[in-house]
Amino acid sequence: MKVLLIGNYVPDGQTSMLAFKRILERELPHEGCELRVLTPPRRVLHVPTSSRLWKWLGYVDKFILFLPTLARQLRWADVVHVADHSNGMYIPWVKNKPNVITCHDVIAVQAAKGMVDGWSVGWTGRLFQRLIVKGLGAADLVACVSHLTRRELLALGLAEESRVTVVLNGLNDDFRPVPPAEAQALIGRFGLSTQDKYLIHVGWDLARKNRRKVLETFIALQAHAAASGRPAPVDQLLFVGPELVPEMAELAREHGVADRVKAVQKVSHEELRALYASATALLFPSLQEGFGWPIIEAQACGCPVFTSDLAPMNEIGGEGAVYADPNDAEAMATAIEEAAPRFEEMRRLGLENASHYTAHRMASNYVETYRRVLDERKAAR
Repeated sequence: MKVLLIGNYVPDGQTSMLAFKRILERELPHEGCELRVLTPPRRVLHVPTSSRLWKWLGYVDKFILFLPTLARQLRWADVVHVADHSNGMYIPWVKNKPNVITCHDVIAVQAAKGMVDGWSVGWTGRLFQRLIVKGLGAADLVACVSHLTRRELLALGLAEESRVTVVLNGLNDDFRPVPPAEAQALIGRFGLSTQDKYLIHVGWDLARKNRRKVLETFIALQAHAAASGRPAPVDQLLFVGPELVPEMAELAREHGVADRVKAVQKVSHEELRALYASATALLFPSLQEGFGWPIIEAQACGCPVFTSDLAPMNEIGGEGAVYADPNDAEAMATAIEEAAPRFEEMRRLGLENASHYTAHRMASNYVETYRRVLDERKAAR
C-alpha cells in the first residue's frame, strides 16, 4: 500500500503535530506501507516572526506554492493521509484518491464560533477555520484522536457520523522510567536533584492549560503544611514551558513561594523524560484538550498523575490517575495530599495504563483506516 503522508509546515513550530508525523513516519513502514512524507517547504517565508508578513508568506508557501508538488506526488499514492486537520484545505486537492484526515481537536473551530471564553478570533481566522471545516466535511474518513474529539466534531456537524472514527494517539517518543543516576545527570542543569520533591506541569501558557491553578494548588499545599505542622507532599513546583506571566510571578511572591517555583525551556526529550521520572507527580488541570499527551507521557515514566475530571483527560488516564475539579485549587491540593500514601500504586497503575498507548498500535489502527477507505472506493465503482 502506497501512503502519501502530508505533514505540517515546519516554520509554524507545531511541536506536537511534528511529533505526531514522526510516529507515523517511523511506524508505518513496519506495518507494510510504502511511505512518502510530504511537507510544504519554506520558499518565500524569509522574514522574522514579528513581521506582519510572516503569516501571509507562510500561507503562500503552504497553500499556493506547495500545490503543484502535491499534485505530482498524488499520482504515486494509493491513499493520502493528511496528518493534521488544520491542513484540511488540502482535501479538495486530493479528492481523486482515497483519503484520511486526523482531527486532533475542534477547539479552534469552537473559538471561531465564539464558543471559547477569552479567545477572540479575527476575520482571517474565521475564514481559515471555514476552509478547515470544508475539508473535514469532504474527507473520506476523519480519524479523531479521542472519543471526546469525535463527540465534539459530530456535535458541531463537521462530518457525517458514518465517516468519523477514533484512532487513539500513541506515545510520540521513548518515554520510560529513568534510573536515578541517569536522571540526576540530566536534570542537574535545572538545579534539581532526584531527591527533591517537586510537582511538574508541562504545557504552554494558554488559558485552557490553566497554569495559574497549578500555582494556586502548590500555594495551597504549602499553606496546608504550615497550618498542620506536617511536611507537604511537594516543596517545589516546576513548569516545563514559558516563564511565568507577571501576575503569576507576583502571586508566588505574595505567598512566599517564589524561590520554590521555576520555569524551564529548551528541554530535550531525554531531559523531559528524566524530569517526569524524578517528579513526585504531574499536575495537569487542563480545561480543554484534544487528547492530553502529557498524561500518558508522565505515566510511562512512572510519574503519578493528577488531572482534570473532564474528558478526554478522565478517559485516557485510566485507574493510575487521580481526577479533580480543575477550577478548584483547594480540591486539587487535597487530592494530592490524600493520594500521597499510594504514590507507588499510582506509578504501577500508570505504567500499566500507558502501555496501552503504543506507537505500534496507533500505526496499525491507521493502516486499518487506509484499508477501509480503499475498500469503500472500490465498492463505489
